[in-house]
Amino acid sequence: MKHAGKRNALRVFLLALVFLTISCRGVGVIQVSEFPEQGRSLPGTITVAIWNAHKFHDPQFATDLQVLMDWQNPDIIFLQEARADRLALENLGGYFANSWSYPWPNGITIGVVTLSKVSPMEVKPMQSKYREFWVTAPKTSLITEHPLSNGETLLAVNVHLLVYERWGVLKLRSQLDELRSIMEQHSGPILMAGDFNTWNEKRLGLVQELAEDLQLTEVKDFPPGRTTGDQDSGCLNWLFGIEKDIPLDRVYYRGFTNHSAEVLPYDSSDHKPILVTLTFPSR
Repeated sequence: MKHAGKRNALRVFLLALVFLTISCRGVGVIQVSEFPEQGRSLPGTITVAIWNAHKFHDPQFATDLQVLMDWQNPDIIFLQEARADRLALENLGGYFANSWSYPWPNGITIGVVTLSKVSPMEVKPMQSKYREFWVTAPKTSLITEHPLSNGETLLAVNVHLLVYERWGVLKLRSQLDELRSIMEQHSGPILMAGDFNTWNEKRLGLVQELAEDLQLTEVKDFPPGRTTGDQDSGCLNWLFGIEKDIPLDRVYYRGFTNHSAEVLPYDSSDHKPILVTLTFPSR
């Protein structure tokens, strides 16, 4: 009887694992709102907001996002851990790329959203080859290409990197290589920003290596306040290998100059939104 019970428990575990693996993966990209400036190019100076939405757990988040759009008036917004069904947009168009869905009927879908005033020419979701804990949720980044007034295009890369890889960087390196394969084909300006989950020096080193290879410059003049991986527990930080002073949310660019960098004072997510202003030099 004991052996039979163990076999049944193993079968249930394996079935649950298969169900979780199959059902968690989201696919595809959808348009979530119409673009107000069809056929236009981005202006010479742009404002970009980056914010991890924490799955809209806080009911205040949607209101804060609207306030951010009204007050900061960004040209581009990158959201991670977002929900398409919670967005109510009027002045920005956008696309949502699925990352994963909760594994039950009518489970919500989480992914990344890129919003902008100017309609992109190309939209490409990139889902990581590997999953968190090998079997659950993959991470998705969203790449859009926007026209510039000088005839070039901006490659905008909304990044959300894998989190859980305690001892190695195999999965993270694979995801960065996939992003590299797209960016290295683009000869014009690039904006790469989002939640990089750079919670230790080894992970940060891989991102910096990619940026150096692609001649991307990091925005570093943020005031204190960007989100870090700190678990508010020395024991948990040690267990997961988290270096609590390393920011997770970052911005890299090529082809323009950085004018300002802010950490915005909204508390409706476990990440603070960051805001940068960038200018394309006249040629």
